Amino acid sequence: MLILTILLTLLIAVLFAWLPARLEHRPLHRADVLSGPGLVLAVWVWAGCIYSKPGLAVDFDGFRLLGIAGMALWACAVTAGFRLRHHLPKGRTAAALGLLLVSALGLELFVCNLNFWATHSYTPVDLRPYLTEEADSDAPLTLNDEHNTLTFVGLDQELYNLQLSGLSYQYDGPHPEVQNPLFTMTVAAADEASSVSRQSWPWQIAANAVRSQTCSLDLSGKASTLTLTGYAYAGEYRQYPLSYTLQTVYANVPRPLDFSLVRFAVLFALLGAAFALRPASVLWRDAYLEHTRRYRPAVLLVMAVLAVLAFLAPFADRFNAGVATSFYNTADWDGESRITFTKHINDWVNDTAAQYGSLAHSLLNGRLDLEKDPPEGMATLENPYDTAARQDAAPDALWDVAYYGGRYYVYFGLVPCLLFQLPFEALTGVGDLPPSLPMILMSWLMILAAFGCVKQTLRRWFPRASAAAYLLAATGAASGSQIWYLLLRPSVYEYAILCGAAFVMLGLWQWLTAANTPVGKRGRLIAHLAVGSLCMALVAGCRPQMEVFAVLALPIFWQRYGTGKRLRSRAGAGELVAFLLPVMAVAAVLLWYNAARFGSPFDFGATYNLTSNDMTRRGFSVGRIAPAVVTFLFGVPGFSTVFPYLSATKMSTNYMGLTITELFYGGALVCLPFLWALAVLPMVPKRLQKHRDLRGILYVVLTLVLLLAVLDCEMAGVLYRYQSDWLGPLLLAGAMAWLLAEQVLQDHAGQPGMRMLQTCYRRALPLAVLVGAAYNFCVYFTAEPGLIGQNPSLYQNVSRLVQFWL
Repeated sequence: MLILTILLTLLIAVLFAWLPARLEHRPLHRADVLSGPGLVLAVWVWAGCIYSKPGLAVDFDGFRLLGIAGMALWACAVTAGFRLRHHLPKGRTAAALGLLLVSALGLELFVCNLNFWATHSYTPVDLRPYLTEEADSDAPLTLNDEHNTLTFVGLDQELYNLQLSGLSYQYDGPHPEVQNPLFTMTVAAADEASSVSRQSWPWQIAANAVRSQTCSLDLSGKASTLTLTGYAYAGEYRQYPLSYTLQTVYANVPRPLDFSLVRFAVLFALLGAAFALRPASVLWRDAYLEHTRRYRPAVLLVMAVLAVLAFLAPFADRFNAGVATSFYNTADWDGESRITFTKHINDWVNDTAAQYGSLAHSLLNGRLDLEKDPPEGMATLENPYDTAARQDAAPDALWDVAYYGGRYYVYFGLVPCLLFQLPFEALTGVGDLPPSLPMILMSWLMILAAFGCVKQTLRRWFPRASAAAYLLAATGAASGSQIWYLLLRPSVYEYAILCGAAFVMLGLWQWLTAANTPVGKRGRLIAHLAVGSLCMALVAGCRPQMEVFAVLALPIFWQRYGTGKRLRSRAGAGELVAFLLPVMAVAAVLLWYNAARFGSPFDFGATYNLTSNDMTRRGFSVGRIAPAVVTFLFGVPGFSTVFPYLSATKMSTNYMGLTITELFYGGALVCLPFLWALAVLPMVPKRLQKHRDLRGILYVVLTLVLLLAVLDCEMAGVLYRYQSDWLGPLLLAGAMAWLLAEQVLQDHAGQPGMRMLQTCYRRALPLAVLVGAAYNFCVYFTAEPGLIGQNPSLYQNVSRLVQFWL
């Protein structure tokens, strides 16, 4: 069979080296050799790697012939199809789609299922007869705190993988949430290279993730003893007892074909994007504004994908999603209603995520404070903001609420409550709408605003921008944000931040649209002005410090109302009124709300926060600034060689005062290559001089980013989610920088070296967007509270789909 396979693959190699030259009536080229014999050689190298245990030539059968020949035929045929596609008189796009589909299918079958091919000839070995201390051969094996080790002796055979068969979690306690458990197992074996057992790295196993219950081994020759030791999972947020039974442990198990539609769809999408955005693609030649109708479906598709991911993001962690139904989070479902809200503040639970729901209930009852009474011990404290004293005198006091005049208040902005929780309870009578549901809507609006902002920059400064550059710049501005991280943790903090960030982007979008609207279309102009100002004003009722981005109105409108002196006209005065009225209306409500609660219209109440430090005495310190700015922008995350490949770090500083910090997953300028395009700005001063409004926007954004980083560290601390205070506008500035770079290359086309630079640009921009999206994917699975403990089955399934070789 081995000789037959070699001959068959040689025939495939010769055929696909000869076929393109024959069809094109030319001699063989180097590309023919690479796409024929070269690919076949690569397949054989691949086969040598995956069949290394027990060996490529050992037990070589017809199935291996099918696998190796099939992979060689697939690789050569797909490559030849792409090379010859241009000879088709019509239907080239359909042919490309078909080839991409076959490419993704082959990657899923041959590459991502390598264990299916590698283990097909294995003969399973039941290890139970080799188990020491076997009391009852008919009873299931147990793994618990008293008996957490399984030792197998006298094996004298090679072991290539292990599988736990009949694994079952045994739990009859009062906490149904632990029915999706996780535990860790270590594997130690003595083999021909070592007479003493050598311990492996940990093997994580989720009872509800079948993929995780098999792992590959790489021992040296025959194993004599094998020891499996189980450990309970004990994370900071979740702990699962070690309490399992299993029927037996198998070795050398043939792995089944694990065809994943999700992984196949991702592969198809990535291959399709790589093909559509290749440097020679027509997308780089067509100006988007001239072919908007042609490329609108692609834009809508990308936006829809991002929106679907945003919709799904909160529900990976049922403990924080805040909802329960008959099919989701059934442990918290009331058994009667279609949907149950699970976040509350009452006499029994104090969920921080329920602050806006409780505030809505208070407002409907005519109160500005929360109805829940503070503990009596709070009134006896000389300084209730002293954390240690408060926890001693009133350990059940609420956390992260403002305490003023003996009452609890929500110091987070009022706007999210007025927009969502209050009308929902008023209309339905159902209270405590969880943040996750409105956050999904706000994330959709933020995605829409990112695409809208980038499109308006094209209309104003980059009318010749290619369709590819627009699509990638807008996608980078949307996917590079912290939307999915915030949605994973849908508490009151993330809720207020996401609403503020979305309204900033919506306001900028509407302002840019107004600036691009001809003055002759006055109705539309006034509408965009008013909506933009309304959105920007609402920012103050979500996350007040983000309001600094309202300064961007100056460079956006200066050309029309400053140098153009339109404000001196009656029409301009009317537009000024449309601009100011929403701001004044929102400001009046917020200033009254503040004064009614805290006696000052400018006191939002954050100073009275019951948190880990006394905010009334926090003060301003220069020593906090440099470590915070470096961490926010240039912090380097921890890296790992195992999923999810990132690990958190904590800020280090020699500053000896109070600095509040949490786990950090990297600075924006380090982890988002999309922002590296900002380095172009100092290289094009003359071009920016011609577009002073563009220059003003870019440099004002950079200045405000630094200002907000300083404000955040002085007012609260250095927390990863605070990057969202300024990341949206910074990503928009990054998109502008990429578009500016393309414009420079277009203007210098034909000059020496420009073709190479253009090719580099067309490769760098897609890679920058992809790396940013991959980074946010890794952060999603790394960030606390950690899906590894919150949803072990999802975490382990995704881990195995990514690490398909395990």
